[in-house]
Amino acid sequence: MTADFELRSPTDLYPFERRERARSGSIRSQIVGYLAGNGASKLADISNGIATSRDSVRYHLAALEAASVVRSDISAGARGRFTPFYALTPEETESGS
Repeated sequence: MTADFELRSPTDLYPFERRERARSGSIRSQIVGYLAGNGASKLADISNGIATSRDSVRYHLAALEAASVVRSDISAGARGRFTPFYALTPEETESGS
């Protein structure tokens, strides 16, 4: 039995809850705000736009992508050879992030 204050596994959450939890971080909120205002962007542009290191932005983009908040135009396996553009998913764009 779990207490009310115990964290649940991310796989137990519904998609909406996963998206909201992923967006709750400050850097993640800045990334979502940047993409909402600027449209599809490269990692370097997002990093410069929110004044955060590329490694940090890359980490948070991966979490946002896993939560279906953002998407990339290039699959994860091909990203070593190409520069992906990240954009909000259609659901996020419609919700008026």
